[in-house]
Amino acid sequence: MKLYYIPTTRAVRPRWILEELGISYELVYVTMAMTQEPGYEKLHPHRKVPVLVDGDIIMFESAAICAYLADKFPEKQLAPSPTSAARSYYYQWLFYASLTLEAPVEQFMFNVLPNLPEKLLPQKEKTKVPAEEALIWFNKVAQPLNELLKTQTYLVDNRFSAADVVTGGVLVWALRLGMLSENSPVKDYVQQLMERPALKKADEDFYARKLT
Repeated sequence: MKLYYIPTTRAVRPRWILEELGISYELVYVTMAMTQEPGYEKLHPHRKVPVLVDGDIIMFESAAICAYLADKFPEKQLAPSPTSAARSYYYQWLFYASLTLEAPVEQFMFNVLPNLPEKLLPQKEKTKVPAEEALIWFNKVAQPLNELLKTQTYLVDNRFSAADVVTGGVLVWALRLGMLSENSPVKDYVQQLMERPALKKADEDFYARKLT
């Protein structure tokens, strides 16, 4: 199994779940130059990361990779049984994180990190949503999580799952961008997730940079 990876990107999420699974995998550090090499589009049509190669399977999209890996190793219990009621909520939070929660975080990031490369941040996107509006938007969509996390530690059946990896991956960005309110359940949740050894390993490049 092989993961194509750039530090501090969405590729941290599948690397995190691979570390949680405790399985052997090859990590391929990708540079922007590598994504422009002939043939890379066969791995990812938009020449991005992450990409997971598992035998004949070549996948992109971080949330999809996380869900695939959780189902591939059911004995690790990172996804509820497909026949359980909890599976419905698992799907809910996987999609919520990717489609609803991440959008304002990305827009906020465009404002506070305006020097991102054109490949990552097209010029026309830079002023699409002002930072103040993106933060209001984020606080609104984070509210269901704040309500849920008042009474439980994890999102689904109060057990750690791939839904926490995908949601946590978005919230780690939000925390580092300064978007999370003090003393909120969401902030407590993501800070707890950041203490997991698997996430520290998956995001080791970020921590190493902080120490240098």
